Amino acid sequence: MKLMSFAELIKPKQTLLLMITFLISFLVAGGREITPAVATLLTIAGTTALNMWLDRDIDAMMMRTRKRPLPSGELSPKACFIYGTTLFSIGLFLALLTKIEFAVVLLLGLFFDIIVYTLMLKRRSPYSVVIGGLAGAMPALAGWVAVQGFTIPGFLIASIVLLWIPSHIWFIAIYFEEDYRKANIPTFPLVFGIQKTARVISLSTFLMIWVLIALYLVFPMHPIFFLISMPITLYFLLKVIFFALRPERSKARGMYKLASIKLGSIFLGILIAGILR
Repeated sequence: MKLMSFAELIKPKQTLLLMITFLISFLVAGGREITPAVATLLTIAGTTALNMWLDRDIDAMMMRTRKRPLPSGELSPKACFIYGTTLFSIGLFLALLTKIEFAVVLLLGLFFDIIVYTLMLKRRSPYSVVIGGLAGAMPALAGWVAVQGFTIPGFLIASIVLLWIPSHIWFIAIYFEEDYRKANIPTFPLVFGIQKTARVISLSTFLMIWVLIALYLVFPMHPIFFLISMPITLYFLLKVIFFALRPERSKARGMYKLASIKLGSIFLGILIAGILR
C-alpha cells in the first residue's frame, strides 16, 4: 500500500506524458544514452512529489484530489518532502554528469514549477498557468539540450508544449470549477469565465500552428510531419472555436482529452519525421 502511495505522488500519467516529450526531443536530436533519460525521469518525479507536498492543503479541499496520499493520511508530509528531494537530487546529479546546460534546464523546471507556479502564482493570480507553464516545457527542451545544446529547434519543440499547457490545465479547471472555487484558487476560467478562456486557448492553438511551421522550416523536417500534426491541430482549433461560441462545462473534459491526443500526435509526427529525415 505504501509503495502504491509513493507511486501516486509522482502522478504517473503526467510524468509519462512529460517523459514522452523529453524522449522524442532527445531521440530526434540524436541522443542515445540512458543517463539523461533517468535524470529527467527522477527530476520530474521529484518535482511532482514536492508539488504534492506544497499543495496538500488544497488537495484536501477538492473532491477529485482529496484521496491523494497526503490529504488521505496514507503518507506523512515529511516522508513526501524527503522522497521528492531525494529523487530530484539524484536526478540533478546524473544530469550534471551529462552536460551542465542540461542540468540547468532541469533545475529551471523545478524553479518554474515550485517557486514561480506553486508558491508565487497559483493561489494569487489567474495568469499562473501562462508563466508557470514554462515548467511543463522544460523536459522537451532538456531532451534537445542534452544533445544539441541551446539551439532554435529545441526552443520550438518546447514552445509546442508551452502553448498546449493552457488547454491541458484550463479545460480541466472548467470541468471541476466548483473544486477550485472551494479551494479558493483563482484559475483563469473562474476569474474571466469559460468563453474568454476558450478564446485564449484558441489563440494559443493558432500560435502553435505557426510554431509547427517554423519547426518544419528550421529543422528541417520530412513532410510527413505536417500530415500527422497539422490535421489534428486544425481540428482542435475548430473544436475550441465552437466551444467558445457555445460553451458547455460538460464538454470541457472531452476537450481536455482531445488536447492530450493533439500533443501526442504532434510529437509522434516529430518522431517519425526525425527518423525519415
